[in-house]
Amino acid sequence: MKELERIENGLKKSKTLLYKPNGNGLACSFVNGGLVVDSFVIEDNVIAEALARKGVNGVVEGTNFSMLRNNYDWFSLHVKSKKLYETLK
Repeated sequence: MKELERIENGLKKSKTLLYKPNGNGLACSFVNGGLVVDSFVIEDNVIAEALARKGVNGVVEGTNFSMLRNNYDWFSLHVKSKKLYETLK
């Protein structure tokens, strides 16, 4: 679950999230004031899919970003429960 921790830290330090699907998963870059604060690839499909639903055209900013930051606990719980369900399936 290191990816969830990096997402949480990125949300705290930035104001925009840019993401783009690539061969390994979902490439994410957290941006603050035009500078990239953190950049990494999410290889977990469940996390990548849930995060991609939060943005529009590869960008999470403004109200959507604030909602993700403020409701991150619910986002994290949703991802963890979905992963548990897939494991039990």
